[in-house]
Amino acid sequence: MSVQTRGRLIEAAKRVFSKKGYHNAQIAHIIDEAGVARGTFYLYFKSKEEILKELLKEVVEELKERIRVVDLSRDPVEQVVENVERVVEFALEERELARIVLQRNSDPELFRVIDEFFEEIANLIEHSLRLGIDMGIIRECDTSLIARGILGALKEIILSLLDKEGVDTYSVAEEIIELGMRGVWKPAGGESHGGSSGV
Repeated sequence: MSVQTRGRLIEAAKRVFSKKGYHNAQIAHIIDEAGVARGTFYLYFKSKEEILKELLKEVVEELKERIRVVDLSRDPVEQVVENVERVVEFALEERELARIVLQRNSDPELFRVIDEFFEEIANLIEHSLRLGIDMGIIRECDTSLIARGILGALKEIILSLLDKEGVDTYSVAEEIIELGMRGVWKPAGGESHGGSSGV
């Protein structure tokens, strides 16, 4: 079995799911897009659901690579902004896949697979929060609740950016972190913070 053929099938599935939606996509569409025989598909995957799960597993691995542990010898806020920027950049590089997982869908089978994916992402965020608490840079909090709040905000923000070009991902990341750190309250005396520069 060829790693190259497997990769071609995954990329073809991503394009097909994005164009047709998961429910309307068929294995025939994926093999046509990949330019392989039906039997070749079944050498690598048992079903449409299995190839979607593989796609999402690759996303989790990519996000693990992009989110780096904070180094206390540097400004931790700046590093968190950089981590968020890399997540936003990835979503915009992989717009087809982002649409699959973020757009509302009534397909219960797809809901289940995507819910499992987002549960894993929430667990990654929760782990990062616990590390931050241990390092003394994040307050004690309900890490499960806060992780899901962060994930919900990220999902909505990324979804709103998918049809835009020329997005300043660093500014987006700064706004997200500013919201998380200070909310929307204006500091007393009218003092204004720009991005993370006020930390």
